[in-house]
Amino acid sequence: MYLKAISLLLYYLTFCRAARTNVFFTFNVTSTIKNVSPQHPDLSVPGSIDTYRTVLTQRYATAPNTTRDATYTLAGVYCPVTNPGRSPSRLQLLAHGSSYTKEYWDRGAWGSLPLTNSWTEYARSRSYSTLAIDRLCNGASSHPDTQLDCQLSTSTEVLHKLVSVLRAGNASTGIPVPETLTYVGHSAGSIAGANLAQAYPEDIDTLVLTGYPSGPIATIGAAAYYAEQNLSVPASSPPSPFAYRPAYLADPKRFPGLDQGYFASTNASARQSLYAGDYDPSFPEKDYVTRGSSPLGESSFTGVLSFDAFKGPVVVVTGDLDGAAWADRDAIARTKARFPAAARFEWVRVPQTGHDVNFHRAAPRAFARVFGILNDVMTAV
Repeated sequence: MYLKAISLLLYYLTFCRAARTNVFFTFNVTSTIKNVSPQHPDLSVPGSIDTYRTVLTQRYATAPNTTRDATYTLAGVYCPVTNPGRSPSRLQLLAHGSSYTKEYWDRGAWGSLPLTNSWTEYARSRSYSTLAIDRLCNGASSHPDTQLDCQLSTSTEVLHKLVSVLRAGNASTGIPVPETLTYVGHSAGSIAGANLAQAYPEDIDTLVLTGYPSGPIATIGAAAYYAEQNLSVPASSPPSPFAYRPAYLADPKRFPGLDQGYFASTNASARQSLYAGDYDPSFPEKDYVTRGSSPLGESSFTGVLSFDAFKGPVVVVTGDLDGAAWADRDAIARTKARFPAAARFEWVRVPQTGHDVNFHRAAPRAFARVFGILNDVMTAV
């Protein structure tokens, strides 16, 4: 019994949550942003956030550019491989989607998913270290002006600064200089990664995009989409089923003191829309209770521009029942066409799965497919 207990203890000590290190990076960043007013109306009235997001999308579509200098801090959690001396330094940079945090990658913020649903655990088992970050304006990272600082262009520059620090090896975090760097995003994090790959194509070796917008989500609040298609931003949009309110009103204990421009859902049942097919029915409620906030500036995000500068491999991972990022072949073909210079384009279609791929029962099979492709890519180098 004693030996069995010791073995069990050692087994659990190998998990990422026992071995991980909290890290922080602070950068001075210069970015080109849309010059909109930082002022927003009173958003405390129910429904006002949906209305104002439409207005803000219109402003992002037509506003002139300006330069903004600021200092931001990114929070992250680093999980090293279990046998660093035997493996090359292969690092994955993980970026969550809207209303999530870095915990998305390790069994969710509630932490009770099976270990088989942890991307970080699977990565470590395949000799990849991971750095999961709270994207700018999310989680424990800086929460600056929601309209000026939380735009996609600033997110791109912040990610570039982070990659530069990691590749230079001057991060005082104990993170080895990576021999290869794979960017893995989910939803809005995938959008940010694709734009990073376009602006700084040498930053990333391989791009993995989960829940990547190729369907309706590609036009939601995407100012650049309307500009590219020479379309006018709709004057109004239907109320969101998420019933957004300022985060400090939606959950005062979890979001005290946040500006009204940071919002959160107040409709628990709407979280169900991120799930479909085969999943534990208790997950959506737990997901809702531990949800994050989102900034108004993410109305500037888009997933429909051309990324012709990136020449590395691209892997797109989509749940076959994802109502936001379609998994049909026509949508994927359009996505592939936006990466014309990619050395390789692979599509992983995950069965019986909605938008949050990691939180479905097919996640382990999806992980295996993705890492099989990554292994092929590494072998071919």
